[in-house]
Order: sequence, then C-alpha cells, then structure tokens
Amino acid sequence: MERWYLLYCKPKQEARAHSNLSNQGIECCYPKYAIRKTINSSRIEQPLFPRYLFVKLDPYSVHFSSVKYTRGVTDFVRYGNELQVVPNELVEQLMQHSEHETKCEIKEGDIVQITEGCYKGLLAIYQQPEGDIRSVLLIKLLNQYASIVADNSYIQKV
Repeated sequence: MERWYLLYCKPKQEARAHSNLSNQGIECCYPKYAIRKTINSSRIEQPLFPRYLFVKLDPYSVHFSSVKYTRGVTDFVRYGNELQVVPNELVEQLMQHSEHETKCEIKEGDIVQITEGCYKGLLAIYQQPEGDIRSVLLIKLLNQYASIVADNSYIQKV
C-alpha cells in the first residue's frame, strides 16, 4: 500500500533530491511558491517547506535505503523509530494549491479592508505584493502611518 512519507533534505538541495527521486520512478511532491524580486521584478520560486519533500512509496516494493541515500536527501523524518506518514489529503491539497496561481486584482494605492487578524476592520492602503501570498499595506494608527505585511486572504478591496 503506497503512503506519503516526509523527507528531510540537505540545505538548498530540494530540487536536486526531487529530480533524482523522480529519475528513480518515485512520486514526489515538492510544493513551491513564486515571489517577485524587487530588483528586476522577476519571479523566482521558493520551496514552501525549505529542506522538506513528500514521497509516495510502497514499503514492500521500494527499499527505504535507496531513497535515503539519494543525492540531496538527508533522511526520512521520524517520530522515534517510526517514519513520519503524511495523510493523502494533505499532500493532495498542497499539490492543488501549488498548481493554482492566485491573481491579485488589487493595485498599488487601492483602499483595502483587513478582514482577519489583529487589524481586523481597519482600512489600509495597498502598497505592493510580498510574494504571492502576502502584501505590504499602509495603515494609519495614532495619526502615524505604519507598514504591515498581511496575508492576501485577509484583505479585500473596498
């Protein structure tokens, strides 16, 4: 029976581990998100979970040692002596989330309302995106403007 397991990778070698495991015919999940570099406005992808990969294995057909000793992999994540099993639903959600890129229709200077968190109900001025999941906002507190970073799901255009 195939199950998802969590792998711990060597620093900055998640992509190498993913490539090498895929070449061995092992199904992997390497969730990433895109961020925009402010210098040249290019988008680069970053791992959602730095140094971690999810692999789908059947323990009766694949030797764990062949996975563990793959270039870029440090070891399986364990609790005691047991390998960490990840629920199928969680990995499926991560894979779906990484396939869908959220489009932001809010532009710089737009007035937005914060709908969640400690600033709930406050109006803010949208400044710029910070990656694809957060944004920089300008709020007015005590007659002073302050920049905050908020999750995109916590803001809506007024």
